[in-house]
Amino acid sequence: MRNTSIGNQVWDSSNSNNWARPADLNTYLNSTYYNGLNSTAQSQIVSKDFSIGAVQWNDTSLSDSINDENSKKWNGKVALATASEYIRSNSNQGSCRNMNQIWNSTSCGNTTWMHNSTTWWTLSPASGSSYRMFRVYLDSDFSYNDANYSSGVRPVVYISSDVQITGGDGSQSNPFQFSL
Repeated sequence: MRNTSIGNQVWDSSNSNNWARPADLNTYLNSTYYNGLNSTAQSQIVSKDFSIGAVQWNDTSLSDSINDENSKKWNGKVALATASEYIRSNSNQGSCRNMNQIWNSTSCGNTTWMHNSTTWWTLSPASGSSYRMFRVYLDSDFSYNDANYSSGVRPVVYISSDVQITGGDGSQSNPFQFSL
């Protein structure tokens, strides 16, 4: 997952939350954005299945949210983090461990490595809607918005198993280095 946003974009200008249709953001990330990467970076990225199933905003079970997301897949090279991945990135297991607990909560941002004080889209559509998408807000508040709104974009890719990780400790000031 990219640590910073590549800028604000609408998820889909026709206000559809169907990533596989494909949504405008899907088209942008898998053409313009991907094609703008250098050949070394492109050779390290592999196509994988991304979970694009809709989730309930008030779900009290993380495993149910994961199962809902996994109910629908899309195969490609570049996507976004899911709502459950945002939840799983949180170290506060007691208070920030399901959709219901993080919904409209600003207290979970200090305990997740994904929080970066910007507003950004997730890959997860809201269940029961054809146009709402989950977003993480700049104060770590988690909610949904219409797909035709503009928000930050933090691309997610899968790295080839052939890539060697060398140097660094994974922190922002000393990141891992990748090579084939």
